[in-house]
Amino acid sequence: MNQQGIVKYNKEIKSWIAYDAGNSAFATTIIAAFFPLFFASYWTADIDEITSTKYYTAGLTIINLFILVGMPIVGAITDVKNLTKTFFAVFSFFGALIVCSFYFIDSNSWIIALILYGISLFCFSAAIVLYDKILIFISDNSNVSKISGLGYSIGYLGGGILFVVNSFMVLNPSFFGLEDNVSAIKWSFVTVGVWWILFTLPLIFNYEQKSIKENNLKESFYQIYKTFKDISSRKNIVIFLVAFFLYIDGVHTIMSLAAMFGDGIGIGQESIITALILVQFVAAPCTFLWSIFSTKYGDKLTIYITIGVYIVAVIFSMFLTNATEFYILAGLIGSVQGGIQASSRSLFTKIIPEAKSGEFFGFYNTFGRAGSVVGPLLINIFLVAFNDLKIALIPLIVLFVLGFIFLYFVDEYHEAV
Repeated sequence: MNQQGIVKYNKEIKSWIAYDAGNSAFATTIIAAFFPLFFASYWTADIDEITSTKYYTAGLTIINLFILVGMPIVGAITDVKNLTKTFFAVFSFFGALIVCSFYFIDSNSWIIALILYGISLFCFSAAIVLYDKILIFISDNSNVSKISGLGYSIGYLGGGILFVVNSFMVLNPSFFGLEDNVSAIKWSFVTVGVWWILFTLPLIFNYEQKSIKENNLKESFYQIYKTFKDISSRKNIVIFLVAFFLYIDGVHTIMSLAAMFGDGIGIGQESIITALILVQFVAAPCTFLWSIFSTKYGDKLTIYITIGVYIVAVIFSMFLTNATEFYILAGLIGSVQGGIQASSRSLFTKIIPEAKSGEFFGFYNTFGRAGSVVGPLLINIFLVAFNDLKIALIPLIVLFVLGFIFLYFVDEYHEAV
């Protein structure tokens, strides 16, 4: 790698960045937009909005528990076997095919919808573990923030472009020869699967698998235990993971529930879709700017600022009354969503040993998914207790504040050995 920190965009780096444009279509069209909207309006058509949200948040909690258990296993196995590229391809392709299968789920089939969504989300998360691992091998400390940030930036742009097309399909189905917006959303699921596969191919073709030690399957699982012990002995990494667990909970929960929240408080679906488009195209340039800021001033400061904006956004959302205010909220979230994710990833790469990147990133993504368990669970509890979507947002503020406090004790430039 270039020792002066100037990124040389070889085929591996370009292909790695391109993949973010592919899997971001899943994060945008599926996680943030059409799955929760379709779940509320089609797969739970005969259920009231609050009950539908309770089912959805309960389902997310269960799904993310499976992901929580599975991610360290994926990370450890691919560290002791030369399977990173193979597993990455399998999870990406299979996840994309499952997304395409959403097309066939009938109205009021919310259990089937949640099961298939769970499988696709597991594949998406597992592919991300391996994608993050690959970042270690194509970058170094001098340029990882820039590459990581550019990946997120291109991801928002690529995912945003497809989302715009999908949104136009939903808002104008007759233009595409479709019967109604139900057909348009179903075809949107198919386009996401195809888009994801297409942007996976360059990394499959251009990334050369790095050879590492090989052990048997029993040793692979024992490696998980050793990794846990190893991480537990590294105070700086533990503190970061606790901080990350807390604040990324809010980020993931907002991403998963924003559309359903807007629908539940009476914001029209057309306005919700417009707001989500706004998120993508604010996020793309802002994420790139945050990567420059992080390179100059450090990832911790970036995370501090973005957490602050999220706290403001959550408080603001509790007083929303119309679509214009929802657009303002979308702009706030879009300005920091990619920055906090990219800086978290690049900060983690700086404090972990390179030789154990896969297993450590397995736990990194585990802590991220653990937050996705707690967030929907807390919101579900508050919904049951208060039956009010706005009051249910209160736990997110607490988690952001606690994450901010724990992050203070992380040494950004600690050299893990």
